[in-house]
Amino acid sequence: MNSKEIVESLIFSMSGSLAVKDILKVMPELSEETLEQLVAELNALYEESGRSFRIERASEGYMFVTRQEYSPYIKALHEPSRLSNAAMEVLAVIAYKGPCTKQVIDGIRGVDSSSSLKSLLNHQLIDIKSGKPMAYYTTTRFLEFFGLKSLADLPDISQYEEIFSGE
Repeated sequence: MNSKEIVESLIFSMSGSLAVKDILKVMPELSEETLEQLVAELNALYEESGRSFRIERASEGYMFVTRQEYSPYIKALHEPSRLSNAAMEVLAVIAYKGPCTKQVIDGIRGVDSSSSLKSLLNHQLIDIKSGKPMAYYTTTRFLEFFGLKSLADLPDISQYEEIFSGE
């Protein structure tokens, strides 16, 4: 077995992203730079052979993702589990303002967000930070779901504010 195959099997074994630190814990002989190179080599192999997937950086690690041109088929398969517009609004508020309380979310949206919060919790896209009052925050699954490395990768909200403030 070579290191490239081991890295591939480790990432493949996860349903989400596998943290770089966890890969390096299992394979202490690797550096983060070497790991990046191995992933690049694997992606080159996948590209050469016309595979429908590749390995991408997500959150704090790596995960298998389907190439973009296959997304219409995947969306068609998973259509029933789409998030409602209300849930997407709540998720955006939490991503940009979070962690934040239900009162803050409701205040920004102007409506009760209870059912959207429940849906987002069920999808594991948000979680609750305990305390008084409770605050909602985005999860690692949120980053994976939207293909982000961190919340810093979110689009700049000021661009949208400029566009919509002219209405």
